[in-house]
Amino acid sequence: MTDQTDPWALQIGRLKAVLAKLKWPLFALAMALFIAGMTYSLSQLSFSLNDLQWGPIALLGLILVPITFLYGAANFVLMARGAGASISFASSFKTACIAQFAEFLPLPGGAMVRSGALVAKGSSVLGAASHVTVNAILWVGCAAIAAAVSLGLQSPHGIVIAIGGIVGVVACTLWLSRKAGLRLALAALAMRCVGLIIAGLRLVCAFLAIAVPMTLSQSYPFAFAAILGSASSIAPGGLGIGETIAALIAGLSDVAPTAAFLAVGLNRIVGLFVSGAATGIIILTGNSDAQPSAAQGT
Repeated sequence: MTDQTDPWALQIGRLKAVLAKLKWPLFALAMALFIAGMTYSLSQLSFSLNDLQWGPIALLGLILVPITFLYGAANFVLMARGAGASISFASSFKTACIAQFAEFLPLPGGAMVRSGALVAKGSSVLGAASHVTVNAILWVGCAAIAAAVSLGLQSPHGIVIAIGGIVGVVACTLWLSRKAGLRLALAALAMRCVGLIIAGLRLVCAFLAIAVPMTLSQSYPFAFAAILGSASSIAPGGLGIGETIAALIAGLSDVAPTAAFLAVGLNRIVGLFVSGAATGIIILTGNSDAQPSAAQGT
């Protein structure tokens, strides 16, 4: 138990209280930004629902988003092992589904679900929070490196993004190696590389759905934007933030900023619907191992 007289504990407590008061205003602001951005992008591109390419949307929603759940489950099993907890793949899959849907709540829901599940399976509160945070930073770092390579390492912005990504990846890998062993640290890094392929393919489908040609290598700056937005926790799941970053990064590429905002937003909407449906099934069937643990993650 943390000593209440600890100045750091007091500061963290005050920060949590402030965030608790701001979560709904931030949610409303993020939602307004998201809706305004999507509306503006649609108007600028003269795009309507009739112009949507449903083949890529079906591939995104029916194949790639469920694959994301499987990836998240495998990654969570690995994370739990590093945190000294034991969790089955089935339980991890449920946690991955609920955590992805919880990202859209007006609080750091995904982190709460994952941390709570680790605590419920035997990890300490501090250990669970540390592993969730470090793995999130590792994810952003890997995405930054992929984005930098895509944008070009000969450009100043590519170099800056690459340096930031490399520093994050090295620091997190060293931390994981010290806490969980070199083998698990390298496995976590390899999993992030697999995750980047999935994230890139999801963005390729999202761009193709709005009739914008996109290759896997070209998609990584926008995958980085979405991942960075989600990790920021400024808004639920990076709502509106990831799309805005994608629009800004589009200025460094040949993609129109409005198309980038729209594609990242479409990827988010499809993910929300599929993860929401999966979460609803899990809860209604009474098979959610993550439900009680989510509360423990606070």
